[in-house]
Amino acid sequence: MILKVKNLHKIYKNGMHALKGLNIEVQKGEFLVIIGLSGSGKSTLLRCINRLIEPTAGTVEFMGKDITHVKGEELRKVKAQIGMIFQHFNLINRHSVLKNVISGKLGQLKTLNSILGNFTDDIYEEAYRNLEIVGIKEKAKERADTLSGGEQQRVAIARSLMQNPKLLLADEPVASLDPATSNSVMKFFEKVNKEFGTTVICNLHFLSLVRKYATRVIALKSGEIIYEGEPSEIDEKWFKTIYGEEAEEVEIR
Repeated sequence: MILKVKNLHKIYKNGMHALKGLNIEVQKGEFLVIIGLSGSGKSTLLRCINRLIEPTAGTVEFMGKDITHVKGEELRKVKAQIGMIFQHFNLINRHSVLKNVISGKLGQLKTLNSILGNFTDDIYEEAYRNLEIVGIKEKAKERADTLSGGEQQRVAIARSLMQNPKLLLADEPVASLDPATSNSVMKFFEKVNKEFGTTVICNLHFLSLVRKYATRVIALKSGEIIYEGEPSEIDEKWFKTIYGEEAEEVEIR
């Protein structure tokens, strides 16, 4: 087991109870997809796992260790093993693709070398190798803001691979992309999962993508788990339960 979430609660300062006692176990090598309406708690869950926000109660165990309230150097070491990819790519637009990818390594480098940009040949080779994995090695010298949305998300994936993460979290990574590009980007998550054995937890909206890529699905509603199981078992009835009676499924091919 790589991750264990126990009785996790998150209450924001405005009183919103975003997570209500979640219990989740994730095995190494899984491609777990979290689904649910906007506001169901999906993003909050990922942010609690990678310690971007503090849970109100409960625990998060990563690789057998309680990381719920670790701080300082211990927290830095934890974050170095957990990659995070967002809906918005969070690239530095004026920097080259290569520099953006190398920035994924900064948490593991000495501070002075990071500031001065003193990177070894090995780091450059690793960056080019990760760009090759996501199919855009030829874009290495281009500015990040000249790339398409799908290409920018691939840069974000390559950047996260610089950490050699044990766990890769993706928060709606294809929400701002067109259908064809969405499938293209999801294939790289699948590649990272299957070829490198990286555990992936991904928030998604489209069930057609869920059925194609997930090994297991958890559905959240109002901060609680209402479904956990195989993607193929989410039929029309479950779809309505998760998304509401008025919802209609949109398929991405």
